[in-house]
Amino acid sequence: GGMPAERYRLYHEEKAKGGIGLTLFGGSSAVSIDSPATFGQLDLSSDRVIPHLARFAGAIHTHGAHTFCQLSHAGRRTRWDVADWLPSVSPSHVREAEHRTFPKAMEDWDIERIVADYGQGARRCREGGLDGVELLFSGSHLPLQFFSPSTNRRQDGYGGTLANRMRFALEVVGEG
Repeated sequence: GGMPAERYRLYHEEKAKGGIGLTLFGGSSAVSIDSPATFGQLDLSSDRVIPHLARFAGAIHTHGAHTFCQLSHAGRRTRWDVADWLPSVSPSHVREAEHRTFPKAMEDWDIERIVADYGQGARRCREGGLDGVELLFSGSHLPLQFFSPSTNRRQDGYGGTLANRMRFALEVVGEG
């Protein structure tokens, strides 16, 4: 269901018991409903995750370790036919071959919404007692889709020059 389960918590708690200083969990945790937890990632798109994060962080902190969660939006790398059946989005309408998606080119309101979703995901992690977050800007996820001229064919302030293609990622960092 997109929430960190007991077995996952126990695994990270054992690492904390063993003396690790920081454990990072929740690889590619989804911050938006249009980037569903299709492949078993955590779902950070609603406040229902906060109590789960609090239990997770509490168990890790008991042993003197810290914990971060990785925030992400898969963009065109996600699937549309799961969860709420929302279209995948990307800077431009460029097919993603591996997952067979034809993403919707993001409109201004999509960009604003997803930037805000990153901020809300970070807030949920903070309210859940986590010590920090990692922003996934690689692995062909949405920020990298903005960086790359092969997936970003926009002609507005988010496309063209490298500075424009970096704008989305900088706005995400500024939102946190």
